[in-house]
Amino acid sequence: MTVTLRMVMFTLVGTLAYLGLPVLGWGGFAAFFSHPALIALTVTTILLSGVALRSNRWVIGAFHN
Repeated sequence: MTVTLRMVMFTLVGTLAYLGLPVLGWGGFAAFFSHPALIALTVTTILLSGVALRSNRWVIGAFHN
């Protein structure tokens, strides 16, 4: 599977929306990132989004049966 610019853009927008809503709910960047667990959650989410772009074929096997 070739990573296309469209796929990268959808992943980026989706990840930012997924993380942006909790940031707004906590009252902004300063309030959200003042908690170490939320920093770890953000870093993990960004890393997993990048990994998903590189190897997303496991889904085919999971839904094959």
